[in-house]
Amino acid sequence: MIQSQSRGWRRVCATVLMTLLICTLGAPLFSLRAEAAWNFPSTELTAGAGIVMDADTSGILFQKNMHEKLPPASITKVLTALVVLENCDLDEKVTFSHDDVYNVDSGSSNAQIEEGDVLTVRDCLYALLLKSANECANALACHVAGSREGFADLMNAEAARLGCQDSHFSNPSGLYAEDHYTSAYDMALIGAAAMENPDFLEIESHSSYKLPATTRNPGGKTVYMEHKMLRSDTAYYDARVVAGKTGYTKLAGNTLITMAEQDGRKLVAVVLQDKNPAHYIDTKALLDLGFNQTENQPVSDALFNQEELRNRFVADTIVDDKCRTSDIHVEGDVLLSLPKGASQDGITYKLNYNLPSGVSAQTIAQIEYLADGMPVGRYFIQKEPTIEVILHETPTSTKVAVATSVSVLTIVAVMAFFILGSGTAVGLKNVHDDRKLSRRMHEKRAKRLEEMEMSEEEFLALVERRRARKEQRGADGQNIRGSEAAQVDRTRSSHGSATAQGELQAARTEATHLRTKQLNRIHEEDAALRSELHTAHQDRQTDAVPHRAQRGRSRGRNTSAGTRSRHL
Repeated sequence: MIQSQSRGWRRVCATVLMTLLICTLGAPLFSLRAEAAWNFPSTELTAGAGIVMDADTSGILFQKNMHEKLPPASITKVLTALVVLENCDLDEKVTFSHDDVYNVDSGSSNAQIEEGDVLTVRDCLYALLLKSANECANALACHVAGSREGFADLMNAEAARLGCQDSHFSNPSGLYAEDHYTSAYDMALIGAAAMENPDFLEIESHSSYKLPATTRNPGGKTVYMEHKMLRSDTAYYDARVVAGKTGYTKLAGNTLITMAEQDGRKLVAVVLQDKNPAHYIDTKALLDLGFNQTENQPVSDALFNQEELRNRFVADTIVDDKCRTSDIHVEGDVLLSLPKGASQDGITYKLNYNLPSGVSAQTIAQIEYLADGMPVGRYFIQKEPTIEVILHETPTSTKVAVATSVSVLTIVAVMAFFILGSGTAVGLKNVHDDRKLSRRMHEKRAKRLEEMEMSEEEFLALVERRRARKEQRGADGQNIRGSEAAQVDRTRSSHGSATAQGELQAARTEATHLRTKQLNRIHEEDAALRSELHTAHQDRQTDAVPHRAQRGRSRGRNTSAGTRSRHL
């Protein structure tokens, strides 16, 4: 019995020990499987730090020490160019000071610009990005901000806006300084921003540029692109590369930032603390990895659940409970940068409410998707703006306020309705006003005719007679002018005779006599018309009031009637 119990305990202990052993040995295998669920590609780099980033998603496809703070050397000038392009017109004139030209390291890159030379911003940017001219970096900085120190403040502000966290810039050229440093990750963000600037890409698309005449080069000087992956005459040329910048100092080593595009996809590769020519070899390896072994996938509905996000925002007091699910959206497509064929299972996301300056007023958060802690996509989330309409009712001493959240589309529809309705109402009112004015004028004329004791028919007949007389006077005037013109022509035709001047004077006298006769006839007709109107009015008064024969009053009424006829 005792032996049987002993054997049972042994079996139990053995089982427990075996289970613990399996768990202990198998845990690393399970862990490795979890970490390798997306099978991110890898490569070997000579550089001390490097990264390849998708410019559209901000997804990290490969990285080595991407947050290590290192000196950038002249790839700093990419950020310098961005700040200049945001603050200057390309045709502005830049005058080079003594400090601009000579406050550089001896033997450092330059375009042979001398103190007092004047170039455009465009000229300076070509020299800056192709030739890496340090005097142009200084001159541009002072042109924009008044000093290199002031320009450095603009550089740091722009870097922070782009999301850089490991950088501090103290000069526009990238010459070594203890407080001038960056990381591969931050430079990739800067490179992605540069790819969105058309002026930057236009400058980078040129392999050479002819600078205008300067003190040292009266015939001008041609500067050439130094990034060999952009030059078809070198062994490192890569047709995918659209922009880039080289850098070198003894302490920084070789640095290189490269922007490339293939089949509509844009990548940024950065290497720091590298060697020559390994920085080109490392960069090609990074671009091959990104383009050939990774892809952009549309995010699944489960990873961008608008209702879930809306509830999170309400819980975090980012929006109020009136916010609708449909108000939450992202501009453009939401893509994730993953190894080709990889599943999105297990991908997580985090929300960031500490937004950089410069984002739109509708932006409420930034969502970052992570695979094993590696960023694979980052986007700004926006909320459709709403308008709150407050309705106040005061039937009692207590005011009741009802707030209704109305979408912008609804407000636009209501405004359009009111605008169309208002236009129709204005049109109807104008028609009504015209009719009212016409009726008022008719009533006013009827009243005046009643005062003059004249019928509508008599008034119209009088107007017609006046119009006929006016037309007749116009015809007579034409005849007189025609007669005068004919007489003048006859006189001019006989200009050579001795009596020409006398005939001309006789023609003018005859024309004057005709005008005088016409005016007399007009006065006689007007007098006859007034007399006719006066007689008609007197007869009407006599028929209406036969017992009123007093001469004084009759004369007064006749005088009044004559006055009215003249007014009419």
